[in-house]
Amino acid sequence: MYTPSDLADLLECEHRSILTQALAAGLPGAPRPGSGPDQLAVKHGRAHEEATLVRLRSDRPVVEIDERDPAVAAKATEEALRAGAPVVYQAVFHDGEFSGRADFLLRDDEGRYEVYDTKLARHAKPSAVVQLTAYADALRRAGWPAGPNMHLLLGDGTTRTLRVDDFLPLLDRLRARLRNRPARLPVQLWADERPACGACGFAQYCSTAREADRDLSLVAGMRGDQRRKLVTAGLATIDKLAAAGPDDRPRDMSASTFTSLRAQAAIQVRQDETGELAYEVIDPAALAELPPPNPGDVFFDMEGDPYALAGTGLEYLFGAVTPDGEFVPFWAHNRAQEKKAFEDFVDFAVARLAEHPGAHVYHYAPYEVTAIKRLAAVHGTREEAVDGLLRSGALVDLYAVVRKALRVGQRSYSIKYLEPLYMPAAREGDVKTAVSSIEAYEDYLTLTAAGEPERAAEVLRGIGDYNEYDCVSTLRLLEFLHRVREEAGIELATPEPESEVDALLRETEEDVAAERRAERAAALAALVDPLLEGLPDDPADFTPDDRARVLLAASVGYHRRETNPAWWEFFRQLAAPLGDLEVDTTCAVPVSMSVGEWVPPSGRLRTAKRTLVLACDPDRPHPFAPGDDVRLRYGADARDAKVVASSAVELTLEESSAPDATSNDRPAAVLPGSPVRPAPKDEAVADLARLVGETLPELPRHPGVDLLRRSEPRLRGGGALPAPGEDLVATVIEAVDALDGSVLAVQGPPGAGKTYLAGKLIAHLVRSGKTVGVTSNSHKAVENVLSAALGNAPSLACAKRAKRTPDPAAPWEQPKNNDALVRWREEHDTGHLVGGTAWTFANAAVRAEPFDVLVIDEAGQFALADALAVSMCAKNLVLLGDPQQLPQVVQGTHPAGAEASALGHLIGEADIIPPSLGYFLDQTRRMHPAVCAPVSRLSYAGLLHSHPSASRSIDGFASGLYLSSVDHRGNTTRSVEEAAEVVSVISSLHGRSWQGRRLTDEDFLVVAPYNLQARVVTRALADAGYGEVRVGTVDRFQGQEAPVVVTTMTSSSAVDLPRGLDFLLSRNRLNVALSRAQSVAVLVCSPHLLEADIRTVDQMRLVSGMLGLLQDALPWPG
Repeated sequence: MYTPSDLADLLECEHRSILTQALAAGLPGAPRPGSGPDQLAVKHGRAHEEATLVRLRSDRPVVEIDERDPAVAAKATEEALRAGAPVVYQAVFHDGEFSGRADFLLRDDEGRYEVYDTKLARHAKPSAVVQLTAYADALRRAGWPAGPNMHLLLGDGTTRTLRVDDFLPLLDRLRARLRNRPARLPVQLWADERPACGACGFAQYCSTAREADRDLSLVAGMRGDQRRKLVTAGLATIDKLAAAGPDDRPRDMSASTFTSLRAQAAIQVRQDETGELAYEVIDPAALAELPPPNPGDVFFDMEGDPYALAGTGLEYLFGAVTPDGEFVPFWAHNRAQEKKAFEDFVDFAVARLAEHPGAHVYHYAPYEVTAIKRLAAVHGTREEAVDGLLRSGALVDLYAVVRKALRVGQRSYSIKYLEPLYMPAAREGDVKTAVSSIEAYEDYLTLTAAGEPERAAEVLRGIGDYNEYDCVSTLRLLEFLHRVREEAGIELATPEPESEVDALLRETEEDVAAERRAERAAALAALVDPLLEGLPDDPADFTPDDRARVLLAASVGYHRRETNPAWWEFFRQLAAPLGDLEVDTTCAVPVSMSVGEWVPPSGRLRTAKRTLVLACDPDRPHPFAPGDDVRLRYGADARDAKVVASSAVELTLEESSAPDATSNDRPAAVLPGSPVRPAPKDEAVADLARLVGETLPELPRHPGVDLLRRSEPRLRGGGALPAPGEDLVATVIEAVDALDGSVLAVQGPPGAGKTYLAGKLIAHLVRSGKTVGVTSNSHKAVENVLSAALGNAPSLACAKRAKRTPDPAAPWEQPKNNDALVRWREEHDTGHLVGGTAWTFANAAVRAEPFDVLVIDEAGQFALADALAVSMCAKNLVLLGDPQQLPQVVQGTHPAGAEASALGHLIGEADIIPPSLGYFLDQTRRMHPAVCAPVSRLSYAGLLHSHPSASRSIDGFASGLYLSSVDHRGNTTRSVEEAAEVVSVISSLHGRSWQGRRLTDEDFLVVAPYNLQARVVTRALADAGYGEVRVGTVDRFQGQEAPVVVTTMTSSSAVDLPRGLDFLLSRNRLNVALSRAQSVAVLVCSPHLLEADIRTVDQMRLVSGMLGLLQDALPWPG
């Protein structure tokens, strides 16, 4: 018999689950938990449940199941459900295997029941969701009519609604593990630290045992994959690692990493043995680069609660200490106060830095910088000021300084572990760690809600004291670093002395930059303020018009927020040590190079050029492709270059320079190119904001506004969209013909005929005398749609600006610039077709004459802000795409949902588009039914089906999804084991008969999550004689197909994921990978891949989705 609590234990920590089971079975030696549940939380949890019960009783009958005996209570529950009770309270399920008591079952209008559970927490926790799923599954298995959803009634009054099917595969896995596991004591009586330890009664037991065993996890900075490699090499304790020699290095660990870990272990062991705090200087230059002390310096620390405000998080305290010891706190307890506190802190810091030239804002660890970037974007305030702080280098992370400059004999480089070096007195008070500060703030919220203000205020004082101590600690750490520097005889780096002229020029440039920032901020406020004026304080009270105004206000600054991170990263990369850039996947650090001579300008060229050939480390893949613009780093400067040729081991670049600025210097690194300027897209969004501002409080009739509002399409004569018929293309054409200044969406999954539909629709519109535009994220996508349209009507008047030089084979006119395009349109003033990217349609001259219909292809990856920009060039919008494919790439942080794609915004959180907003193409002509079914369940709520023509198979081999399990450990971004299995899979199918011919290299496609694995697989296939097989990451293959698709997951387990669960198990990426397959899709992965520490509900959904695929998959017969 298992319970919901057993499932939650297993999900959070298998070690705790095993210990709990052993204790329940009375096994000798089983430890007892050191603490019970928090009684305050239990008390308030019961009050929350009682309040919910009272509310439900007020408007419907409630049947209460108050029997304590589970079997009797389960029978009473059955009787209540059979009688059709509107609400069943404390419903019990007891079937001989599972026993649990759900808070509420509510009956809907269709007679179906759904589970509602109350939780005092302000966000949905994985443990709560797995319990909820168990109740919902028990309801279904008992045969009662059940709805598709389940619900958590959270402590802040919000409700989190979740789809049951999204979590059932994970529940099945947990249940199977409980069924098949006998009661036993674990071989190792402690587990690695994890978030669940904070609320675990066995945490202290594990910690004590871990220390007694001298485990490698005690070594500061030790990663899980590194620990496994060292253990395999026989270095299982911190003492053995400290005493190891160079020859003891694991073969799969670099010498520099081993040396660093060994030295860290050695200094910790030395400190343990002597009892004296130990540290040593490892990089004097890092100490020399410290800014000199300044009376205007600020020492900054923030406190945040990721669970506050329904799990959206709240930065509730911005604390600052000045060198004279003054503590300046800025508090916030709701979203509006958070904005005000953030503004006040930024203003405070900027004012001090302006008053004290050379002053800096010091903090410890990256959190503060990350948070202020996010807050500036989310609240749309002080963005220019934050940009100035970041670009000027005013923010100094002392954690980065410590890690570069010192090696310390502590097991962590958290600031509280460093404090014994410079603040011997121990921290006092109840709040001593970042985790306990979050817990304390949650207690404050609970006490406030419970009407206990005095206790709440006491808790808040404790948090304030903790924050002040952290700020003072940062100040004292800086003083300590300067003392260490002085004791080591290290002089501060002194910049070259400025002449009076240079100083004047610098001050003038700074003044001009500040003035420009002020002008941009004022211009932004002039656009945004009218949109936000008069809106309700609580977003829950927003109308659709209010939400549209807020979203438009957020979109006004979208393009600048997208480019800012690229500039911030550029300045970071310019200053970063080369060692950091070697592991930065956006850069390339050459291992050697050959450099050509400068060729002076000739003819119409005004710049000198030279060619550089850079040899690259094949084990550190670079991201650059031919045609990419890049920047070459020379010391603290960078110059522009272009990639001419690219391979895994070599980059050929062409560098340009003014003739009088050439030098024979060699670049140290290749950095990404400058971000593309957003103009005129940002100007078009600003014009839409002005248009809306002129009509407030009413909103104008405009397709961009309808998109913002998520309005149902407005048709001439009114009414709803035509119902889908047998000929869906004809239905869509009828709907578009009827559009009346509005927007229509069509969601087209892989192989569903989206481009075919687009060609038919556009040909019809142009033949009807309409002017039609086609835009997308890439020239290739635009040209694909233009070709489809011309395939239906070759004589259509069609134009598209050339990318660089005209293509003589293009079947359309190629005006050389936008002015020429406008003239071409004037010459073809009846029906015509124009293609271009968003830059074309946002151009003021082009949008002076709006198109009758603008089609946005790949609208699931087309930014909402870009869609608003091009909407200024359209009378009607048609969105074609699929948000379930690869998501839109977003660099910045944006408020109010402005980061969404156009189609993603319209569809919202649904898997498929609501029928009231457009059409779902529900038949794929690509995927065999056995491949389509699992993809449909993963991404399309089971509503995508195969057309009969897709039932094609390889002779002698059943179509479908297959799983090939390959056992390996410690692999992160490359797996030779999986590469070998990919070769084996392809060799077993190569040459078989498919549609009357033999399968060749071109009929196979291999998808890898990482560039390095793609190269490993490519090499393995070439060695096996399959050198023409297409291999790459998933973004390369969108729009392509093959009879056989093999997906290598590469990483050994969840702890080996370099980019986290959210990347590798992304439903979008898995969908794209598997849906390339016409007949056979093969997943190659480690059996340990899903051994994951699940920390969020989103991660639960991802793991469950992957488990669902594995459940659907057939075992590979090889």
